Amino acid sequence: MAMKQCPVCGEKYSDTYRKCPFCEEEEALKDGGTIRRRGKRTSSSQGFSLVTPTLIVLILVMGSLLVYLLYGDQISAKLRGEEPAKDPSTEQSQTIQPVEPSVGSETDPAATTEPGGTETTDPGTETAAPTATDYERANALPGGLTLNKTDFTLSNLGETYTLRASGGAGTYTWISQDEGIASVDADGKVTAVSGGTTNVLVTDGSKKAVCIVRVRASGRLPAAPSTGSGQVDRDSKLNREDMTLTVGESFQLNLSGVTSGLTWVSSDDGIASVASNGLVKGISKGTATVTVTWDGQSRSCIVRVK
Repeated sequence: MAMKQCPVCGEKYSDTYRKCPFCEEEEALKDGGTIRRRGKRTSSSQGFSLVTPTLIVLILVMGSLLVYLLYGDQISAKLRGEEPAKDPSTEQSQTIQPVEPSVGSETDPAATTEPGGTETTDPGTETAAPTATDYERANALPGGLTLNKTDFTLSNLGETYTLRASGGAGTYTWISQDEGIASVDADGKVTAVSGGTTNVLVTDGSKKAVCIVRVRASGRLPAAPSTGSGQVDRDSKLNREDMTLTVGESFQLNLSGVTSGLTWVSSDDGIASVASNGLVKGISKGTATVTVTWDGQSRSCIVRVK
């Protein structure tokens, strides 16, 4: 439908009208006649609209929400009279000052403190391989090694058993949790020292394996007398390291290369006794260990009495 514009009043009306309906209405009003509306004015003036106020309200609400999301915690803290929390990311890094050791505290002589609190360690004082004094540190390592036994019993003082490890790389280190019950040497040889139960651990530095050692004998293996020489006579051997006797039978033990300063001890005189010259005699059925000590060294022989 096309629109025409009245040249008199300037209003637009449909081309279905021959004359401008708005002008006809104006003439009817002047003449006091009845107004018959046949069109709608397209005046540029429009009625009141809610769109603009609604948009303004929405903008204000969204702005308020944004402010609350960004600064709500700080505003709440100020209203409560509290100090607003600081953002850790905006705090400046602080230089750590060296702490003076308290009186009586132990310090590592190999460690030095650089300006700013950085502690350095002398490269020449790196931690050594595990020893018998750091069983707990070695026990914290993960498993992974394999032992030929994980639980065994020694019935007599001085009795030995050699453990063998596999599955590791490098050198094995053997550690006894309690040297007073069972000792272990660098080759995994375990020796019963006194009655009780302890653990023997082996590690290659990154993995470990643990074996339970039970010592059933009573008493304690006598300690070898100390000597200032520090020399070990590895050539001195007993003529027997394991023997079997009947009750009442005797056998003479001899130590090669040493003739004086020898001390002979039996782990159980009720099973096998030993004289000061090394003569062993079977007393009753059982197993005992006869040990000879000299100049800070010792050798042992297992005696089985039938």
